[in-house]
Amino acid sequence: MKTRTLLLLAVTCGLVILVAGSIKLFFVSDETPRVHLAIGDNTTIGDMSVTVLSAQHRDNLMLISVELVGVVDPDGATSWVFGAGSDARLLPVAVPADAGQACGATSATKATRCVLAFETTSSQGVLSYDRANEKRLWDITGS
Repeated sequence: MKTRTLLLLAVTCGLVILVAGSIKLFFVSDETPRVHLAIGDNTTIGDMSVTVLSAQHRDNLMLISVELVGVVDPDGATSWVFGAGSDARLLPVAVPADAGQACGATSATKATRCVLAFETTSSQGVLSYDRANEKRLWDITGS
């Protein structure tokens, strides 16, 4: 091959790499980073307003108090997951009778305050809630 042909191929390859990198950068810049909320922070997830009020660790249970309002939903308090250290993603378990009302149905106008219970030895982790194809995360440290 001639030198001119090799130079043209090198320039063409460079342009292809530049275009591909620009396209990838465009897609990456469109992604929103996941921000971890703190206890007490209020956020909107889909059509639901959610506040994590408090967290307490006792008897190998992480008890997390939340407030939900915004939509009538018989299962509005589902889709909670707690990740704690090396534990797998934990789903809520039955709430002890003395811990408060377990989460269930929600209302459009009246705030629902309830308690989520997760069986874990860890007193800290990340709580996540999925609703309407959106996800929010809270950093949790139990007292």
